[in-house]
Amino acid sequence: MGLDAFGRIFTFARETEDLYALQSKLKDGLIALDERLRQVEDRLIRLEAEQRRIVAEAKSAATGAATLIASAVISDAVTRVTRVEEGVRRLSSGPIQLVSDPALPHALSQPGAR
Repeated sequence: MGLDAFGRIFTFARETEDLYALQSKLKDGLIALDERLRQVEDRLIRLEAEQRRIVAEAKSAATGAATLIASAVISDAVTRVTRVEEGVRRLSSGPIQLVSDPALPHALSQPGAR
């Protein structure tokens, strides 16, 4: 075996060693990338869960607001209907009694008052 063959074996061994070193670096990089991807995935899962919770709370708040508005409108409508019914009752109960003002007959007797 000559020096040339020994040199080629040495070169092959060196290149194989470099290849293993690159493979090791690549493996470490892929492991780190996989870990980062898992962290991103976990974060997305948490964000989706929070989004669902926020949507549920928003729906609940909207329902509460709608209920408050509806109850206020109904209350106002009931008050108005009650007032109208009371007015109808007063009108249907007979002639309206006027409050007598002692100055009224004197004012009506003045010329040009009518």
